[in-house]
Amino acid sequence: MVGLLNVEGFYDTLLSFLDKAVDEGFISPIARRIFVSAPTAKQLVRELEEHIPKYDDFTSNLKWEEVERINYMPESDVPT
Repeated sequence: MVGLLNVEGFYDTLLSFLDKAVDEGFISPIARRIFVSAPTAKQLVRELEEHIPKYDDFTSNLKWEEVERINYMPESDVPT
């Protein structure tokens, strides 16, 4: 989850972009819910605390072991 402290609408353009991406089918509505925003720190903390994650068919079937296997990068391939 990503919490955005949206003071004076600083992130409004980003949030509009994400909403448009959902409308156009580039992002699922479930993925859009990763971003939580509020205009004050107090409200943002409340939003983050009250957030209930939702999962789609793909993410609900993920196993962390499989995610780690997919994302595995041998140490020799890690850029330095």
